[in-house]
Amino acid sequence: MESPLSYALAFFFALFSFLSSSSLVNASTQLIDDVCKKTINNAECLKILESNPQALSASSYKDLAQAALGLAIANAEDSQTFINNLLKSDPKDAIKECASLYQAVVASFKSSKVEIEEDPMTANYDAKIAGDDAGNCETALSSKGVKVPEISVRNHVAKLYSSIGDVVTALLD
Repeated sequence: MESPLSYALAFFFALFSFLSSSSLVNASTQLIDDVCKKTINNAECLKILESNPQALSASSYKDLAQAALGLAIANAEDSQTFINNLLKSDPKDAIKECASLYQAVVASFKSSKVEIEEDPMTANYDAKIAGDDAGNCETALSSKGVKVPEISVRNHVAKLYSSIGDVVTALLD
């Protein structure tokens, strides 16, 4: 039979574990809040980062930057694949231009993630220009009278990821 001391120790250990994990979550959500309120869309930023386990476990801006840029890369690669597939059935010049621009979006996000460790200022620049390229895709579509809502939504999201990357990499030491 277990002693009352064993129960007390088990209770305090469980309580300590809960409080420790809660403070880590609170610290990471504070980092996320600090970043998201400076982006182009606080609510969408919170939705993205608070649904990602890696972002939620971030204990520093560097950890959060790694998580956010990992998400940005995955999103940009998915968008690039979508556009390249669309191009096969709809080879309009504007879509070709977007396909080319999304190569640059992916490359910029990848470069930004690599530069986090070595050169945060370059990481910041690369994250920012990824959004510029997505914006240029949108301009190419609208200037040529091409309406592809799926690409426009993807451009919006890429610009949001760019904003997140811009903000978080600006906070690196």
